[in-house]
Amino acid sequence: MPAIIDRETVILEIIKEYWPISALEIAEHMKENTKSREEKRKASTKYSYYLKKLIEKHLLLSKRVGNSLIVWPIDVEKYRTIHQILKGNQNAE
Repeated sequence: MPAIIDRETVILEIIKEYWPISALEIAEHMKENTKSREEKRKASTKYSYYLKKLIEKHLLLSKRVGNSLIVWPIDVEKYRTIHQILKGNQNAE
């Protein structure tokens, strides 16, 4: 697994705590100034960069909703799969 830098670790912890989440919401958790449109765009671009790196490292899954990139931990997808398997076993009984 590729190395994770400190900022990516902090961002990943925020995502695990507050998933699903967008780059702009992460910026707010990191106490970035997002009051003006220009500041929002700048913060969104900054955190989208880190999100894409974490997606490439297979730590996150993502989906585009409009212009927003929404992400969640890959572990959540594993839980969903396990839940579906268990649900299927209950229906079979």
